[in-house]
Amino acid sequence: MPKRYRKREEEKADPYRVQPLPLHRPVAVYYRQSSEGQIGNINTTLQTVDMVEHLMKQGWVRDQIIMIDRDAGISGTKKITERPGMSYLHTLIENGEIGLVASQDVDRFFRDVTQIQTNIFIDTCRRNNVLVLTPTFVYDFAHPTQGRYHMQMFRDHAQRAADHLEYHIKGRLMQARDYLQVRGIWTGRSVAIGYMVDLREKLPDGTANPQHRHYAPFQPCADVVLAYFKLFREFNRNLSQTWRHIYEHGPCYPENYTELVPPGFRIDVIVKYRGVSGGLMPSPSGLEYMLTNVAYLGHWSYRGVIEQWHNHEAIIPEDLFMYAFNALSKVDFFGEPNPDYTPQRVYVRHKVEDRRAHPATYTGLVYSHSLPGHPFRKVNTCYLNHNDNYAYILADSLSHTVMSIHSKILDPVVDKLLLERLEATTIDDETWREALDGTQQSDQGDVRRIEQDIRAAERAKQTILDNLKTIANPEIVKNLEASYEANDREIARLRVELERVRANVGQHTVMLEARPTLELIIQRWQDVPHQQRRELFEAFARRIIVDKQGDVKRHVVIEWRDGTTSETVFRSGRTQYTLTDIEAKKMVDMIYDQRPQWEILREFPELNWEGIVHRFYHHDNHSGRIGEVYKQPRKYTYQQTWYDTKEYQQTLLIPASSGVLRADPAVRRRYSG
Repeated sequence: MPKRYRKREEEKADPYRVQPLPLHRPVAVYYRQSSEGQIGNINTTLQTVDMVEHLMKQGWVRDQIIMIDRDAGISGTKKITERPGMSYLHTLIENGEIGLVASQDVDRFFRDVTQIQTNIFIDTCRRNNVLVLTPTFVYDFAHPTQGRYHMQMFRDHAQRAADHLEYHIKGRLMQARDYLQVRGIWTGRSVAIGYMVDLREKLPDGTANPQHRHYAPFQPCADVVLAYFKLFREFNRNLSQTWRHIYEHGPCYPENYTELVPPGFRIDVIVKYRGVSGGLMPSPSGLEYMLTNVAYLGHWSYRGVIEQWHNHEAIIPEDLFMYAFNALSKVDFFGEPNPDYTPQRVYVRHKVEDRRAHPATYTGLVYSHSLPGHPFRKVNTCYLNHNDNYAYILADSLSHTVMSIHSKILDPVVDKLLLERLEATTIDDETWREALDGTQQSDQGDVRRIEQDIRAAERAKQTILDNLKTIANPEIVKNLEASYEANDREIARLRVELERVRANVGQHTVMLEARPTLELIIQRWQDVPHQQRRELFEAFARRIIVDKQGDVKRHVVIEWRDGTTSETVFRSGRTQYTLTDIEAKKMVDMIYDQRPQWEILREFPELNWEGIVHRFYHHDNHSGRIGEVYKQPRKYTYQQTWYDTKEYQQTLLIPASSGVLRADPAVRRRYSG
């Protein structure tokens, strides 16, 4: 074998030369404050205004500087994915959209004790050749000789920031705060609505204030809180009805309640939820928390323990508070089972096996666009005990029903479209092949997604192993081991799901072999169990979309896996032929106008005369007999429809005696009343 030669390599860049700042590329400024109370202080100015001016002095123009300020009030201990600003910055780096990221200090990026998130950030910057700038240093993790040193410096700064948080803030300052809290003294946490904190060290006469840093009633909101407790008693311990009444009718907190606080006092609460009138009020969970908060009885609790009894003035009478507390809390003031617990009602769930109705066939597959602002909202199913039936129910965030369809109405509509699809695909070879290919492509996409998730979890495990080699702190090692085990469990779960999806990928071969069986299923469709109908549907379709069309009509669309759709319109109501308001008025008017019987039957061809009479009684509130209103001759019986009339047969020029195209008896029974 002859010897091979290659071209001389160009001389590499000087490994000891500092890389110049990438002035030709955009730069990002990352800003973060740990709490909302720190926003706007001097540190905010240093991180934003001063940092931008510093970058402009280095040579960047203002249009090249991207300010990322989405993490105001978010702790640096959180993960990259848990911080909107850091997540956005990470995306910019990965996409190569910036050449440098600047911040006031390393602790603005991370206070990560485990160093996992810190190492992920370092690796991302290194791979994309992005520099990290602080007012005192420029970190270049991709530098050929100094890169590892810069990495270690960055880690050390982040570790010191985490240690300061762990040992100084949490260890010393919080310990001092805890000392005051257990003695009933306010130290800066949120204030219960209806109270304010007395911050006066001395009274007007110059003496020491014994209530310094204690709660005092804040009357503008205290009166509203008292009204909430009374409403809860008025609605007989029904929390949802109480909240709904407040939401619709009030009372609400004063709009300018923060301006009503007297000098020397302070409130530290933010109310954002608003009712129908726009007034400020508690959220559903906030109302429940309020009705069980012992602060309104004058007690002081800290970390779930009542530390001081009768610590401040109560604003709710004891009997009224205990009425609400015993209705909502299963435990007493000491965490023991509450012997006086009396909820609004005790619902005893009946046995599922006692239900006589078949479960809804397509539970979890039905969606709707009928809720404004919520496309593809999932339609849930529930059992209606009062009429022994299942229903598909679309509800809004307040649990108000937007649309309800009995399963005995929707399921046959979907069954019919599915049956038509099966008939079309089994008859035509090309359509059958397209249906199989659509199913296979959908499942293969799921396979790729799960495989990517497995690779991501394996990379996270490897990162943890790399960190374990450099960390000696037992507590951190313990946390890393727990994270490693969690990733292990996640990989195991994903592998099980992958096997299931791969089995579905091979399903198209089974379906191809099962084509003769499907033809038999089509012939005996009424004998196919509901569960097998669902399995057939999932093999060919993605989901069902049902939307309202007026008061009665519903529009249903089935999205098949091959990208096509099938749709139809059906009626939904107490019966399968519930009339709209317009149709009901037209029927009543025709009867009062003494129109011939056959004309009325023609206008409502799927109803027999009995069904028309029943609906007339319902919509006209007529208590007498139909003959008292309708005086026209009735030559057709209660069981006959438009298709049974002589007039209909004449339109087809077919003798009535032939019986051709007479309404099916099952149809007559279905719409008979």
